[in-house]
Amino acid sequence: MKNYIYKIDMIKRLVVLIVSGFIFTSCNENLLERQPLDAISEENVFTDPVFLQNYVYNIYNGIKPHWSPGTGGYIGMTDIAASAPDTHNRSGGIRQYLEGNINSDNVTQLTNIWAEEYDYIRRANIFFEKVADSQIDEQTLDRMKGEVHFLRAWMYFELIRTFGGVPIITSSFSLSDDSFDVSRNSYEECANFVLSETELAIGLLDGYSQEPGKISKNAALGLKARMLLYMASPLNNPSNDMSKWQAAAAANKAVIDAGYTLHPTHEDLFKQPVKTDETIFGRSFTAGSRIPDWGYNYDFWPSGFDARQRIMPTQTFINMFQMKNGEYPYLPDGITVNPASGYDEQEPNIDRDPRYYSYILYPGAGPVNIIDGSKSTMRLYEYWEDANPNADNLPPYQNPNKVDPNNNQELFDFGRDSETYWVKGLTPFHWRVQTGYTFRKLLDFNGPRASFDFDYSQLMVFMRLPEFYLNYAETQIALGNEEVAREYINKVRSRPSVNMPDITSSGTELMRDYKNERAIELHLEDIHFWDLLRWKDAPGKIDLFPIRGLSKVTMDWTNAQEGDLLGELNFTYGPIDEVDPRFPWPGDYYYLFPIPREEIQRSNNNITQNPGYGD
Repeated sequence: MKNYIYKIDMIKRLVVLIVSGFIFTSCNENLLERQPLDAISEENVFTDPVFLQNYVYNIYNGIKPHWSPGTGGYIGMTDIAASAPDTHNRSGGIRQYLEGNINSDNVTQLTNIWAEEYDYIRRANIFFEKVADSQIDEQTLDRMKGEVHFLRAWMYFELIRTFGGVPIITSSFSLSDDSFDVSRNSYEECANFVLSETELAIGLLDGYSQEPGKISKNAALGLKARMLLYMASPLNNPSNDMSKWQAAAAANKAVIDAGYTLHPTHEDLFKQPVKTDETIFGRSFTAGSRIPDWGYNYDFWPSGFDARQRIMPTQTFINMFQMKNGEYPYLPDGITVNPASGYDEQEPNIDRDPRYYSYILYPGAGPVNIIDGSKSTMRLYEYWEDANPNADNLPPYQNPNKVDPNNNQELFDFGRDSETYWVKGLTPFHWRVQTGYTFRKLLDFNGPRASFDFDYSQLMVFMRLPEFYLNYAETQIALGNEEVAREYINKVRSRPSVNMPDITSSGTELMRDYKNERAIELHLEDIHFWDLLRWKDAPGKIDLFPIRGLSKVTMDWTNAQEGDLLGELNFTYGPIDEVDPRFPWPGDYYYLFPIPREEIQRSNNNITQNPGYGD
């Protein structure tokens, strides 16, 4: 298993682990005073509670981030049925996945999660081996053991939802081993191992108060509940065994009963500090654990903000946001306006679900604060072309506002997020895949577009209460208790800052409402893509083609007066030609990823490939 063998001296490696602790560096400010770094021995690491806790914090890094497919996250795939990743400027593996061509040789271009998670599993196994006879006081050690049992469970959960059954390894291999004669355990064996690890974590962490960013008993309850839901789902429960749904229901209800409440406002759930009233497990970023490269904004701000805009919502996702009256704007075909909704295609941003305004940047949305040196300004998302352009869009312009009132920057008839703005060389970033919308949910408009040093406010939320309300609702639908299911879906909709009408549907319409609510509430939280897989719901969604959006937006300034922020916007909806095509769903085998060929070879071919991938 790649990266499963350390090629460097163990003690040097442990020094690196200690000084790269996960989140609690500030809590260990005396760490470096205890002895020189070059004097830290393996014995000290596993006998000193401060050093050992930092070793455990490093294992936290086995929890993969959401944001970047190239680093093991799936933000470009998590909402693949509802968003369009710019695969030209991203890991080639996404393009190959969409084309139905992912295989054992190219899967690592999409994700190298097999090697990464087994690397951290090995670190967890080393921990348990080294502390078997530890003299550290039992209370201190038990809490760390609880954390590591949770972490090992989390990493196996990630592996089995990606690949199905994988080898269960609970001991470290020799550093000199260059192959591993191991075979795969079954999915059921792996899932039950995750459950046993969470039970150990629950017992060991019982009685400790929750601290932001730190694994708690309730986080372990949450992981157990999530695992049982996956075990009950159609992909893993083809006979629809009701006992599995009952077990999932009980586990998710236990999380709900743990005492969390919905945070009154949803807008700040993903900004520091962690909202511990609702968030069961989340982390903030420090200098040692920050988002790679130049920060999240640089990858996901609109290109007109001089950023890379690597992912954007499609019309499919936009249409999921109901009107304030609880009606969908479109009928299920996504093209025909729902006559009961009051929706107007030329006034599309009026009276929508309140989450729409805090989760989406649409033409004319804002103003938002853009911090980028000389271009810093408070401005709208200006995604529009000139409706009545002069030849080559040359001056004089019709826009009565010739300068931005905030900082005297030049304004145009075309927006600063339009294709023309890019074509005329006014932004260095591509205007390639554009749907007319941008995700707003995780952006930080109090920070610069790009920085190696700025302490961005974004949080990574791994578990929060609405997921478990919705999980529980799903179990109740499966068990035939629709009234209870509606109750828990409506709890999510009744958050004070959302306050959407209760759903009253039943049967297939209830399932549609449930899946819609889940996609909106939990989008960009590394959940939706996996939901589609476990539901065996990919055809027509993951392979959705064509991708639709705002194919044309124009601004007519004819009747605008000086000081007006907007003229008359006109919207045209249709396919987005620049998006990579989605090919037909290859078949059921595609619900699991191929195991990298090099890992099969490293096992001396004891690991068998998933069906359908030809190995």
